[in-house]
Amino acid sequence: MAAGLTLGATGCMGLPSEDGARDAGNAIKLTAAQVLGKVSEKTGQTDAFQADLSMKMTGSSEGNMSMSGSMQYRTKPDVAYRMNISDITAAGQSMPGGMEQILVDKTMYMKMPMLQQLGGMPASKPWIRISLEELEKESGVNFDQLLEQSRQMDPIVNTKMLTASKDVREVGKETVDGVQTTHYSGTYRMQDAIAQLPADQQQAYREAIAESGMESMKFDLWVDDQQLPRQMTMKSDQTAAGAMTMTMKFKDFGKAVQITAPPAGQVTDLKDMMGRMPTS
Repeated sequence: MAAGLTLGATGCMGLPSEDGARDAGNAIKLTAAQVLGKVSEKTGQTDAFQADLSMKMTGSSEGNMSMSGSMQYRTKPDVAYRMNISDITAAGQSMPGGMEQILVDKTMYMKMPMLQQLGGMPASKPWIRISLEELEKESGVNFDQLLEQSRQMDPIVNTKMLTASKDVREVGKETVDGVQTTHYSGTYRMQDAIAQLPADQQQAYREAIAESGMESMKFDLWVDDQQLPRQMTMKSDQTAAGAMTMTMKFKDFGKAVQITAPPAGQVTDLKDMMGRMPTS
């Protein structure tokens, strides 16, 4: 996403992105790589955003899957998000009630009405609490890796990763949700992209990518005149679960979001829920 984001700088400053020459107005023309670096820097200054999202997985042995919803996300003072997936379809079957997910204070909360239908969960306590630190201690699952995976939706991380693209190009001017944008398209190798991240984040990403089977990514990015993304589409045909397409539409960069844990009276601890679930 960074690729297009940074490229947006050329549009808003009137600077073409193809070479290092000067135009008739004597403005410096930046290369795509230079523009990516500038937009990555600009996006890195944001600490919150909201987005609408959709994802499709095809070609899996377990059948196709799709989902769509919305999310709120913040990066400071710590990573936190609230996601509402209203529509989920897997192998031709719709999941009743969808799913909600909250990450805050190193704790995950999930609400899945379908689980209540399976028994073991009181209707008055629809939220499942999962302490990531406890999960790491008991199962060996890497807590830091889980957080890094959640950052895959973070445009700040994505802008850094897209600077690895060697073939990003401008497609043209297009309107997204009534806003004039510049559309950019390109590809990057996952290992090259991970190398753009801070050293303390790279190992967790390498482990996640190795598990997913992704080797490269194709992206399309629509950037407004503020050098911020309005829409991003990521595609990979090389994942362990088949071909993936994810689209995110961004809004409200820098505006505060309220992300809090559900009321304690509505929460069931994962251990308690598993103890009450039917075993057959």
